[in-house]
Amino acid sequence: MDKLLEKLRAAGYKVTPRRKAIIELFSGKGGTFSPQDVQEVLIERIGQCGLPGIYRNLETMAACGILFRIADFGGERRYALCRADKTEGHHHHIVCVSCGKVGNITNCQYREGMNIDGFRIVSHLVQLNGLCESCVTKKKKKKGNEQ
Repeated sequence: MDKLLEKLRAAGYKVTPRRKAIIELFSGKGGTFSPQDVQEVLIERIGQCGLPGIYRNLETMAACGILFRIADFGGERRYALCRADKTEGHHHHIVCVSCGKVGNITNCQYREGMNIDGFRIVSHLVQLNGLCESCVTKKKKKKGNEQ
């Protein structure tokens, strides 16, 4: 957790009790959280927390590389802890659509300045969605029990 707090400081942000509690939540539980999920936990831990402040803090942490925003086709905004090490550099994420587990993908073939199908890449976001090994196993067992 100290490395994550240091990332926040290095980006010029103060480590407030609210920000520390958010980092503790994501570091301890894993998976994905909506701003409303974060608010519920923070109210229990530190008292009153407004949703606009939660959104601002989550976006701040995403900008610092501590969290990342998950692209969800259902329209709900969710966040997860970015577990990439500094040595991994540029990377993307794969998210289990069943349990929310997050993995890193480090072998990205896209680079700024590349031309693809008549477009010059200026930036990109890639998120893969799938089922983690544990959820695949659970689904196989469940399917076997239904037959």
